[in-house]
Amino acid sequence: MSEVSPNKKSYIRNTLTVGAVAAALAAGYNMRGTTDVGAQQGGGTTPITTAPVVQTPATRDAASMQSAFRDVAKTVEPAVVTIITEVKTPRTSTRRRMQPFNPFGGGSPFGGGDQGGQGQDPFDQFFRGFGLSPNSYDRAKVRAHLQEIQGGGGLGSGMIYRSDGLILTNAHVVRGADTVTVKVGEDKTYKNAKVLGIDERTDVAVVKINATNLPTVKLGDSSTVEVGDWAIAVGNPFGLSHTLTVGVISAKARELPFNQRNPGDYLQTDASINPGNSGGPLLDIYGRVVGINNAIYSESGGNVGIGFAIPINTARTIADQLVKTGKIHRGYLGVSIADVADNAAAFGLDANTQGVLVNNVDPDTPGARAGLQPGDVIQSFNGQTVTKSTELQRLVGSAPVNSNAQLKVLRDGQTVNLTARLDELKDETPRVARADGDQGTPNNNNTAGSTTVMGMHLRPLTPDLAQQFGAKATRGAVVVAVDEDSPAAAAGIARGDVIERVGVNPVSTPADVQAATKRILNNKNNDDKTVALSVNHQGTSSYVYLKNTQ
Repeated sequence: MSEVSPNKKSYIRNTLTVGAVAAALAAGYNMRGTTDVGAQQGGGTTPITTAPVVQTPATRDAASMQSAFRDVAKTVEPAVVTIITEVKTPRTSTRRRMQPFNPFGGGSPFGGGDQGGQGQDPFDQFFRGFGLSPNSYDRAKVRAHLQEIQGGGGLGSGMIYRSDGLILTNAHVVRGADTVTVKVGEDKTYKNAKVLGIDERTDVAVVKINATNLPTVKLGDSSTVEVGDWAIAVGNPFGLSHTLTVGVISAKARELPFNQRNPGDYLQTDASINPGNSGGPLLDIYGRVVGINNAIYSESGGNVGIGFAIPINTARTIADQLVKTGKIHRGYLGVSIADVADNAAAFGLDANTQGVLVNNVDPDTPGARAGLQPGDVIQSFNGQTVTKSTELQRLVGSAPVNSNAQLKVLRDGQTVNLTARLDELKDETPRVARADGDQGTPNNNNTAGSTTVMGMHLRPLTPDLAQQFGAKATRGAVVVAVDEDSPAAAAGIARGDVIERVGVNPVSTPADVQAATKRILNNKNNDDKTVALSVNHQGTSSYVYLKNTQ
């Protein structure tokens, strides 16, 4: 028999004591010291006093919180289901992939481009949101590990939100499945569940099982969620049904780079989320659903404290349409847009200007018929203030088709009210991302007589130059060459691009570009020394940002 050293005895005793205290706390015993009767020694007994159980106001508060989590589990878990899918015929994967960012186009309810931006890789934009520089992370690793969280073998989660068998889940959980099986609780299995509809843009799906009087979740209001609120995730990670984890809301309105068709509106949480959680509920402390667990960032495939959920307000709207018609009808305005917030000075606008800048208006669209113009700043849509492109994109997309939308627009310092009758957004093939353009090597032939602005060699746009460079703009200054390691090169401007606006002001000549750029850069409020240019690239206009490094 091996001996236990005094130090080891002490360690074991302390460990057992801590374990006893923890067990007492978990069991909810009254917090007080206890006295036990020890072994008999010399015909008598020796009392052994154990360590007192902690009882303080703080522990009472913690115990109360513990009770709240228990109540949430008891209330919600019966309505959280396991979804098992089967694909009988092998198919090419249809999982969402992270697409290259296209600063000069892409699908959105506005036509034209997405939300504009600075011509950056989406991963640059995404991780700048975390305070990281573009070179501080491994892009290949991010692309591999920022992922949807469907478990292996067609396993996911869902939630019953109507007692007649309607279930909310993620589109990628049931997409392409030949059969869908839903497991409710430990002993009820429903085969051949019906997928009523899926929406690829929001990754929301509705599934129906033939049952009545089912337990349901309570759908909350995600618009009231604040950073720091409790967040409780329930689902079936790795097939472990009814797993509950707790964290907080880490961020709101988070944009994810792998789904550019979906306006950025994700809730971020550090509640532990793992493969198999996809489609399960994210709850507040009252047990109300505030989101649908959707994606994680992970280098290992497991939880690292960065999870994302679709706001329930978005999911509810989508689900209602899917149940009624089996598809989604979205409003369409027909403009490309860019954020003004944090970049007002770069546009030559007052530092306090809030809204969304109209970059381009497609012809014969609701925006064009309403009288929207490039350079307008949309400040409200149907009475709701907008400060970000994604907010406006979401509002337009959710507005009824053929409805009249009221727009409040800032134009040349004056407020203009417009009415746009929305068309329906048609599914379209995403435009091919802009490849690195030919910046051209400056030489005497193509730069003779040109004006140089921030590394761009500019000449007046003439029919001959338009034909030579394939430019499709009708007005502006054409880029005939770009200096290496210049602000223009860093922004991705290429030979043949046409500068149509500097800030919100239209330009017709290189001299216009030079004067307007100088005026914006010399603005005392422009601390970043950045100027926004509307660039026409092969017929599509979008804003890019040039930062003066000199």
